[in-house]
Amino acid sequence: MKQISIYIFGDSLVYGQGDTQPGGWVNRLQEKLGTDYGLRNFGVPGDTSKDLLNRIENQLGSSRPNLIIISIGANDTQYSENPNETLISQDQFKKNLEEILQISRNHSAKIIFVGIPQMNDSITTNWHYLHFCNKDILKFNKEIKKFCKENDLQFVDIFGITKPEDLSDGAHPNSSGYEKIMEKIYEDIDF
Repeated sequence: MKQISIYIFGDSLVYGQGDTQPGGWVNRLQEKLGTDYGLRNFGVPGDTSKDLLNRIENQLGSSRPNLIIISIGANDTQYSENPNETLISQDQFKKNLEEILQISRNHSAKIIFVGIPQMNDSITTNWHYLHFCNKDILKFNKEIKKFCKENDLQFVDIFGITKPEDLSDGAHPNSSGYEKIMEKIYEDIDF
């Protein structure tokens, strides 16, 4: 039997930052699915939807994975000084998602989007230079969900899966947080 290939694109939450085991939820999912599946982790810490758009075509190359999972947007929601201005506007975020989807559809028939997890506002709104706020994450998740509905795509909502004790630094999950995210993705996706 030919191995089923799954490419996962995203930011530090795909990369597995904050985990004591390398690879976060992606490596845990690989372990759960077994050797019939080959997962490739294309998570880049700090990436926004614009950054992903700039690299996804090159990383896909001529490959044709069975499934592409996209989990992006957390860094788009950050703000520095004005809490009413996210790094990437919601309108630009949607445009970036549209282009990411168009590129992905040229390489795979099945594409799934994973939402942004909850963060600990009491920590992430007090960082010195970057701030994350759950109210913005909820807005962007709503945008992803709407986008998926409009394009007949599956959306896996992971907001609320993790609790403050499941976060390594207020933004990134720790081992228990990544385990919970992996279980939710495993339950929701028909592999």
